[in-house]
Amino acid sequence: MAIQLRPYQQTAVDAFFQALADGRKRQLVVLPTGAGKTIVFGSVARRFHEEVSRDKPILVIAHRTELLDQAEQKIRYVWPEAFIGRIQGARNEQLGDVLLASTQTLVAGRRIPQPGLIIYDECHHSRAEGALGVLERLGVFESDGPPLLGVTATPSRSDRTELGDIFEHLTYERTILDMIMDGYLSDVRGVKVEVPGLNLGAIRTVGGDYNAKDLSYVMNIEEALDAVVDAVLTHAPDRKTLVFAVDVKHARALAERFQKRGIACAAVDGAMKAEERAAILQAFSEERLRVLVNCQILTEGYDQPDVDCVVIARPTRSQALYVQMVGRALRLHPAKSDALVLDLSGASDDKSLQTFARLMRTQRKKAVGVQVVEEQDIADDIPIEEGESVGEWLTRMAQKREKAAQVAQAINLFANRSRYRWQQIKETFAISYGDNGWAYLFRDGDEFWPVLELRNEKFIPLHERALPLEYAQGIVEGFLALIESKVIDKEADWRQAPMSPRQKYVLDKYRIKYDDTWTRGMAADALGQKFAAKRVKVLQKNFNAQKWRSALAEPHGRAWLEQRLMALRVHAQARARVAQTS
Repeated sequence: MAIQLRPYQQTAVDAFFQALADGRKRQLVVLPTGAGKTIVFGSVARRFHEEVSRDKPILVIAHRTELLDQAEQKIRYVWPEAFIGRIQGARNEQLGDVLLASTQTLVAGRRIPQPGLIIYDECHHSRAEGALGVLERLGVFESDGPPLLGVTATPSRSDRTELGDIFEHLTYERTILDMIMDGYLSDVRGVKVEVPGLNLGAIRTVGGDYNAKDLSYVMNIEEALDAVVDAVLTHAPDRKTLVFAVDVKHARALAERFQKRGIACAAVDGAMKAEERAAILQAFSEERLRVLVNCQILTEGYDQPDVDCVVIARPTRSQALYVQMVGRALRLHPAKSDALVLDLSGASDDKSLQTFARLMRTQRKKAVGVQVVEEQDIADDIPIEEGESVGEWLTRMAQKREKAAQVAQAINLFANRSRYRWQQIKETFAISYGDNGWAYLFRDGDEFWPVLELRNEKFIPLHERALPLEYAQGIVEGFLALIESKVIDKEADWRQAPMSPRQKYVLDKYRIKYDDTWTRGMAADALGQKFAAKRVKVLQKNFNAQKWRSALAEPHGRAWLEQRLMALRVHAQARARVAQTS
């Protein structure tokens, strides 16, 4: 059972095939981190195989093992029956519907079958001399060569070499701002942290960015190291934090400084053995570390959705690099309400330094979901303020301009500060949608089952397999959207009303402390946490993930589940219609 695409993902896929029909062979799709680029190109691959050509394999190229692993995993979400081969190092699996190939292996001269379609993941690397030679060898620039789809979050390179000589058509683009407004990325705010004595304007530049050796020297001084730790303790004391350092020396010095201040922290870098690096990443995932410092390794291909703070302790002039770093905190997660970006800068700014405020100005000019009201750019007229979130900024812009009704409407769609209020009970997320109905995100290894509770303490998954958290969350919330229950809407008007006598009675019964300032929403949240803990115990007792996994591995099991889910959707829609007419 393939997962359903989000509307913008489907639009991107359709746009690719329309452009292909119009004769555009070398296409570029730009989507921010967390938007599901891999899901998009996996869907393109499947449709190309089904509708255009089955005779030749589809080649996916990426420059890192983590990206190839992600591609293999997520292509199966949209194309479960695909036969996938890997061409990397000693692996040379040249038979398959999809061939996943390492850039380095192809640059080294590995011969492969002629592909019908080439997909280049993180294609801002395609301009590198070796990669460009691979594309030439595969015939991409020939009139009868295979079409090329490049996907990236950052279509410009840090060395300012553009991609226009490779890709002839920008087929689809969504900005971070678009995705936040539509509720597919977390709301985010930025805070500028001044490092005493730091003067970035005095540092030499190489290839458009700061000289790494010079930057390492100034960022490794005592004041700069302390500034990073102090910033986290001051602005992000309870946040799961990812720090970007200049180099290995800087990363290790920062980790040691955090540890001395009593914060569970470690550093990862490319020089580590893969097993050691994996163990540290696992510890961070499991909350045994609160801060993780890295250098030049987690900017691409790293997904940890509950990270809600990034520290740019590696100042940069490269917008491409800056966007990649900020993107690590933008994925949705039921337990976070927003993300925080801490920008380290000097007392006197370098005008080319990338900052959160500067990124928002750029995003504002490119966003499709916000209309420019006058010729003067509204983002320059009303800049984002220190510590202000994107949502708060857009709200302020909407209030300032009478004609910004489109902005105000889009802000109301902030589904990630989530439209729904989840309760987290250890590693399980639960939500009540009224009339004793409950839905869950049940952890199974590194993934989550989207689960619905039926009557008599019985449970049914809403998908045939466990998925990464953000996809499982999307499936449950897609089902809840059918119900249109005001009980679960975080922005519902009733939440601001005073507590009811019944709520006070139940709070007293369970000895939950409250005061007279509590609203109905605050009381509902406290009681919801209490009741969710009870329901999760029942879920853990009665939902057998292994049993469901075995049953749904069989075709008749998947067919049965599809029939049940269809009946549940019909029932939910009927229930919503009754509620609307009552």
